[in-house]
Amino acid sequence: MLFSSVRNLGLPSPTSQPSRSPRLTAHGVSDPLRPQVEAFIAQVYARRFGAQVTHFAPTLVSLRDPLDGSIVAAAGYRPAQHAALFLERYLQAPIESLLATQGHTPPERAGIVEVGHLAAQRAGEGRRLIFLLGHHLAAEGAQWVVGTLTEELRHLFVRLGITPQALGRADPAALGDDARQWGSYYDHHPVVLAGQMQQALRLLQRRENARPAERAHNAQEKLA
Repeated sequence: MLFSSVRNLGLPSPTSQPSRSPRLTAHGVSDPLRPQVEAFIAQVYARRFGAQVTHFAPTLVSLRDPLDGSIVAAAGYRPAQHAALFLERYLQAPIESLLATQGHTPPERAGIVEVGHLAAQRAGEGRRLIFLLGHHLAAEGAQWVVGTLTEELRHLFVRLGITPQALGRADPAALGDDARQWGSYYDHHPVVLAGQMQQALRLLQRRENARPAERAHNAQEKLA
């Protein structure tokens, strides 16, 4: 399902105590707050890669600082049943066909979602975005998540305990002249990756559950 307006996911009610953690909000194409999210993504990519991002996924999501309302992380997603995915430009076959060659039952395109535009102020906010977005997409019925990840983002997923399946290299030649808009992005060795949603959620939840114990252990080491 695509969003035609802003939707808060897990936000507290007006009568509840305010949360100190950013919450996920989804923005459809007609959401009045969407231009702020697009601007945030464009600024992060311009600063990181010198890229000019001018086209965005149909649905964007954002995390905002609960104190000042500023955006701290954002991403976008596109269900595969509505149109060809951006990353299919890099592939030699439709995404569902390539997933089938990996030993899986051929999935329906309705169950495949492409995630992109991953942008965050800090790594911790990126981790929270991935965790919350995963649960959101699962609730929307996604069975597979696919995306194009740079080497840095692949390392982040590995630290989260997730090792997606590689489907192919993201070759800038597939974009023709449009590749120039991406600055140094392709110098960071992007690869098209895929992951089964339920398996990824189990790994993310396991990692999230382990974080309090890790923090307590680190605190004890500092005191020792």
